[in-house]
Amino acid sequence: MRILPVAIACIALSGCGWFQTKRYAAEVGYYAGYEVAWDLWGDYESLDECREAAIARYNDYVAKRSRAYSWSCLLKDGKGGFVERYR
Repeated sequence: MRILPVAIACIALSGCGWFQTKRYAAEVGYYAGYEVAWDLWGDYESLDECREAAIARYNDYVAKRSRAYSWSCLLKDGKGGFVERYR
């Protein structure tokens, strides 16, 4: 029965990530002159919300600059990095 206290401690400290909410950041890739650049922003609770924001900004780049080439949403890892990319 030593597993139960460890599981309770893990859940209480949320170190296991079982109850952590997924968060997403949006990005748009575009050309800035001859260089590739990325516009990365946001903290979205749902993938759909993130996609809407990414597509809207992508369309804005296309309308104004005609230089956007990619959009996606990045699943945050909770430590300042990203785990996965969604399109």
